[in-house]
Amino acid sequence: MQHSDFIPASHPVLADPASCDKWLERERFTDSNHACAAFIGLLDALEDAPPQAPACVLILEKLRAPVQAALDEQSRRYAGRALPLAPAENAAFISSCDLWLAQTRAWRRLFRASFANPALASDRARLALRTLECIAGLLTTEFAARREIDPTHWQWLHQGYALAEKENLAQVEVGAQDSPNTTTCAAVYAHVLLVHLANCAALAQREFLWAGRWARRWASKVRLWRSAQNSGGLAVNLEGMAGAQWTPTGTPGAALRFVDCAPVARSIRSRLQKLAEGAAPETLGLGKDCPPSAAQMLLNTLLHCWSDAPQSRQFPRRSTTGTTELVTSFAGIHQAIADADFDGDGAPWDYSRNRVEQIQVFQRVVDARAVTPGVALPERWQTLDESANGFRLRRGAAGVRLAHRQLVAVRPGGASQFILCEIRWLTQGQDNSINIGAKALPGLPQACAVRPIKAGPLQSGAWTQAFALPLSKGLAPNLVLPIGWYQQGHELDLKLGGEQFRIRLDELVERGHDYHRVRFAAVSSS
Repeated sequence: MQHSDFIPASHPVLADPASCDKWLERERFTDSNHACAAFIGLLDALEDAPPQAPACVLILEKLRAPVQAALDEQSRRYAGRALPLAPAENAAFISSCDLWLAQTRAWRRLFRASFANPALASDRARLALRTLECIAGLLTTEFAARREIDPTHWQWLHQGYALAEKENLAQVEVGAQDSPNTTTCAAVYAHVLLVHLANCAALAQREFLWAGRWARRWASKVRLWRSAQNSGGLAVNLEGMAGAQWTPTGTPGAALRFVDCAPVARSIRSRLQKLAEGAAPETLGLGKDCPPSAAQMLLNTLLHCWSDAPQSRQFPRRSTTGTTELVTSFAGIHQAIADADFDGDGAPWDYSRNRVEQIQVFQRVVDARAVTPGVALPERWQTLDESANGFRLRRGAAGVRLAHRQLVAVRPGGASQFILCEIRWLTQGQDNSINIGAKALPGLPQACAVRPIKAGPLQSGAWTQAFALPLSKGLAPNLVLPIGWYQQGHELDLKLGGEQFRIRLDELVERGHDYHRVRFAAVSSS
């Protein structure tokens, strides 16, 4: 990221904003991939053959809106997708990062030149802000793709803010062309810190978008102090390569900045109170696309992330070594838990005709998971730590794609049977490894089968895999169904433990990526 002094070319690729307008008119972008590639090419050409510095500032300002539109469209290809990203999704992610990097180089070069070029002195605050915005955009792209953040990118962000602070530019308000809105380097920096603290890997895509929007709204309220009150607080090291974390008072380091989110916490509490009184999220600046219940849930999560000291876990995690088996898809999970083929015309615990024939011919049962299309063998994951109700796992090799809040079954090393879990967070590492946090669903699962009383658009009338839980006393019975099967009050036939029942679906307990967990009750079949 080091550059020589800004030296204008005798024949620049673009000479002024008017030539930039003509370039934009000539380019006919077919899609966001084409647009990102074209903008990267243009910025690279401007880097090799720039116009006069003041003209370059105006050109880059004019490009900001169309570049952002291309990046927004491109983000739909990778943001919140299952991991690892598919080739086309990963290509979109990489091109977005490359475009942010190209913008960062352009603005940073001008910012550095402003200390020697009097023609840029009046634009120094703008150049510092734009540089920081582009680095922030790069990190936000990594957040959206659930990618582990490159430590170097954190370093660039901290260095950008530290230089703005040193030059007394951190609180200087800067506007955009044709917009009355202003922002500061401090607010851009605080926005990234807030989004990172929100634990993006554990948020659904729509929650991530809301959290980012709200963090931008409240970032100007955040204050960065050189010391903390009481016993400590959230702090960031401007010489470090990581985000903010809880830091005790008295921790040495001139580069430490304590992140005071108290004004943000007051804003959140005020909105929670008004939501409880029946106010609409739109009237509170939360957006018309956010339902009240979802707004309350996310605001409570953010309040905890941005203001509460770390607390001991209800179920402490234990670092461990070893492997854990993991299975995905209803078919694969059902087969793993039942340890038998699923016969859609019979019961899942019965031997199918195929299994009887295998015993007669081979004197054993062939592993159906190796021959049944769509049913994969269990994957072996590295166990990083575990607790009474969850696991942190890592997979270094290629494998099945996983989504946020997807249903999986895991069997820790030494365990006799699989348990149902939901993926609560997941990230893709710089080495393409996948890390997940899986939380166990309450109760010991039992494989069962369900079928609708009357076939509908999503149900054919045949038996399909499901899971009953728990089997322990004192817990209400739950049923785990494929997504789309729950409708309150609808009746199903249930096969469980060698018996057949007529049941009624009473209440939706939990909605996952590919499943519904519901409460049910037995009804008379007459």
